[in-house]
Amino acid sequence: MDHLNQSPKCCCNTAEKQAGAPPPPPTKAKTALQSFFSTLLSVLIAFFPKCPMCWAAYMSMFGSLSIARLPYMGWLLPVLFVLLGVHMLLLLRRAQRVGYLPFFASLLGALSLITARVFFPAEQGLLMVGMAFIIGGSLLNSLSAGRLRFTFGKQQITQS
Repeated sequence: MDHLNQSPKCCCNTAEKQAGAPPPPPTKAKTALQSFFSTLLSVLIAFFPKCPMCWAAYMSMFGSLSIARLPYMGWLLPVLFVLLGVHMLLLLRRAQRVGYLPFFASLLGALSLITARVFFPAEQGLLMVGMAFIIGGSLLNSLSAGRLRFTFGKQQITQS
């Protein structure tokens, strides 16, 4: 019960603390190391994805880098061809509103990919051309329908 009767003491200005030596100043190596880690952290934060779409892009990139080591690689090519077919069907369905240029660009890319995979498996350039046409077709498909139809769709010519 003796500890209840004692009042709390402030130890800010005690003689023990005043008698102690001040902390040593940081060395140049320690300051340089702290500066390096601070700069490194700033650079990492700048490249760190900040939105959900960026996260998806980063994860997709890192996932496709390790896709070649999958144990079920034999199943992957047919599945990707089926997904390519679904992509082509969706482009064809939207072709009435947007125009046929995105569909034909993607079709050219798909045929290039299939030809490269089936007949020329060692040819990487044909694969890159096919991927570029598919990406281009997808980007053309995402443009506004009015602008794309005016440029590539059916135009009515009126004579004055």
